[in-house]
Amino acid sequence: MYAPGWTANRRSTHDALHEVKSAFHGPNGGSRPRIWVRWFVMWGDVGYRGDRMQRRLLSGNYDCSLDNRHRLAIPARLRDRFADGVVIAWWLDPCLVLVPRLDWGPLVQRTFGEMSVLDDDQRELSRFLLAGAFDQELDKQGRVLLPPELREHAGVESQAKVVGAGDYLEVWNPDQLATRFAELRKEGVSQRAKRLVSRMA
Repeated sequence: MYAPGWTANRRSTHDALHEVKSAFHGPNGGSRPRIWVRWFVMWGDVGYRGDRMQRRLLSGNYDCSLDNRHRLAIPARLRDRFADGVVIAWWLDPCLVLVPRLDWGPLVQRTFGEMSVLDDDQRELSRFLLAGAFDQELDKQGRVLLPPELREHAGVESQAKVVGAGDYLEVWNPDQLATRFAELRKEGVSQRAKRLVSRMA
């Protein structure tokens, strides 16, 4: 399964992989551990470009408004991560995600793994994710268009809450997000964290 933007970057990733593989050969013709090559294959351009290794996580929360053409301005301090384009998509929660174009494929890959068209559940999930993913360029004001079906999925109308989620941004209906945070605080953030740790043990 390939995501928006993959075809346009396939050649550059292939060339970079060739260079990295060549660099991994030792002085006596041997090769470095195979895990390094697997790491590059998984991350593609994201792992190859050194500037991306030092990037900061997308964080914070921002109150944003949609204009009369249903465009959302990405907060100015975060726009540099989207200079190469953005994929806006519906997500597993009732929210949208704004993902840097080159990071969309790796995000889907590491979150869901390889999804086979021969598996009913995987095929349905793949269809859902890609049907709701739109590749865009930011305009001069750093805005992206929210298509009708995405606005409906997230319940976003004129106002939105944008929150950082590390490698991407989430776009929420402000009231829905406030309700979720209130429920989490009521349960106890530490209790939720302990439960997650116990599940991972």
